[in-house]
Amino acid sequence: KRTSTISGTAQNGTDLGCARLWQHYHFKALLQVRAAMLSQVRSVARASRTLSRFSSALSPSSGTLPVGTWALSPLSRAYKASSPAGASPPPPPPTPLAKMSDSFIDGTSAAYLEELERQFEKDPSAVPRSWASYLNALGSTSPDALSEGFVNYQKGQAPALAYPSAAGAALSHQTIQESMRLMLLVRAYQVNGHLKSKLDPIGLDNREIPIELDPALYGFTEADLDREFFIGTWRMKGFLSEDRPVRKLRDILQRLEESYCGSIGYEYMHVPHRDRCNWMRERIETAEKRTYSKKRKTRILDRLAWSTMFENFLSTKYTAAKRFGLEGGESLIPGMKAMIDKAAELGVESVVIGMPHRGRLNVLGNVVRKPLSHIFSEFQGGVRPNKDGGYTGSGDVKYHLGTSYDRPTHSGKPIHLSLVANPSHLEAVNTVVLGKVRAKQFYLGDDNREKVMPIILHGDGSFAGQGIVMETLDMSGLPDYSVGGTIHIVVNNQVAFTTDSKTTRSTEYCTGVAKGMDIPVFHVNGDDAEAVTHVFELAMEWRQAWKCDVVIDLVCYRKHGHNEIDEPSFTQPVMYVRHP
Repeated sequence: KRTSTISGTAQNGTDLGCARLWQHYHFKALLQVRAAMLSQVRSVARASRTLSRFSSALSPSSGTLPVGTWALSPLSRAYKASSPAGASPPPPPPTPLAKMSDSFIDGTSAAYLEELERQFEKDPSAVPRSWASYLNALGSTSPDALSEGFVNYQKGQAPALAYPSAAGAALSHQTIQESMRLMLLVRAYQVNGHLKSKLDPIGLDNREIPIELDPALYGFTEADLDREFFIGTWRMKGFLSEDRPVRKLRDILQRLEESYCGSIGYEYMHVPHRDRCNWMRERIETAEKRTYSKKRKTRILDRLAWSTMFENFLSTKYTAAKRFGLEGGESLIPGMKAMIDKAAELGVESVVIGMPHRGRLNVLGNVVRKPLSHIFSEFQGGVRPNKDGGYTGSGDVKYHLGTSYDRPTHSGKPIHLSLVANPSHLEAVNTVVLGKVRAKQFYLGDDNREKVMPIILHGDGSFAGQGIVMETLDMSGLPDYSVGGTIHIVVNNQVAFTTDSKTTRSTEYCTGVAKGMDIPVFHVNGDDAEAVTHVFELAMEWRQAWKCDVVIDLVCYRKHGHNEIDEPSFTQPVMYVRHP
């Protein structure tokens, strides 16, 4: 068996050994024990098996053995001698489950590992990547640590494992149970980390932190913070990737907090597609904290300044006019501009936008580039020249109107923007937008749904309360209705019309309806412009990659009342005492 090849080992009656091997594959901790046993007893075990076999066969007390029985153990020969001729042996008694053990050093498993090790020594690329990373780490592990692991295994104790650190520091001992508990902690952050994220700019949302996010629940203490752990898992991305280096528990917890409990709350673990979840983890669970360059930060600040100054000018110039301003949610503008720039980079040629009246004037002026002179003229109730040389009025209030524009982008690729006019029925425009996008895709031959895409903005109350939202989401995946994914942006000012959010819905978020359609949801603090920009770009990448919907929950506040003439302290006294 020692000289058999790996192919011969895998094909000649070794299915059970391989099954045992892969049964433990997900627990990298157990693999270290295998290596410890191999490195310590490989030669001794082979010699012992050979010596035992021949000494039993040639023992003086055994007498002369007939041909064909030399390989039997003394117990088997005694049983054979006492049994009547032709009698079949009785079935072995059942072994209790608690007494069963898996000796993974025996037989073909050991030969399989030895062959892998030989192949790795000749050519590291000849073995699977997971085994290559494991064998590479094993090569720098001290013999004393391997010996200690083998001794613990012999004593029946939980195997102590040693992993090398990048800096050659002292090795930490990681048990199988600790690995499993740490994996559960990582998953708890992936599922419930958004409940600890800092989403509310004015601090009204006092949520209880889930106990699942407490390391103490999994048996970790202060003494474990500076220990090193490895939690790589087969075919996983992010913190559980096999490519990640060994890190201290303190660093792992810090990156979990930064990734899932900062200004962004991610809900994606309900999506029943492994590849999509891995795609998301790869972009969320980066090895280092995400940062923007000075140039990008300056661009974000410039766009935010334009958004803020636009609202300030209108509130100063037209004090008594209703305009449904964007104050409190001005970061929507730099977010949408970043999304459109990213869309142009990813091959989108036309974007159709639908939105309610909240913030429409700011989007018209700063995103779709409607001439500001036209917007100011509408405030004064005047008329403006048309193409025929005459003059025309709007026929509707200024915050219901739309426009279109060919907008240049930073990548140099132009993109056509179209903002659809919308009546007072907030969500009525949804199906109009999707129908227009589907028609443009048909006439442009955009069968892959990559060149034309929709963006629909919502209010927090209407997204949770109006049935057309659910109907539109439910039809989004049907072949005859799909447009290749819609980006939904909820401008969540936390009061809907004049009602506190906790008394308007049964779900934790106003976006709860989207989870029923397996749609990922990104919650983001509207006061963190960099986080808003990142989320809008990530949503754009998701749409182009998977051709399905995505929801952005932009958590902000409303600086004034439902409109600028209202007195908001009548309906939301606490909010308007606490907002900046």
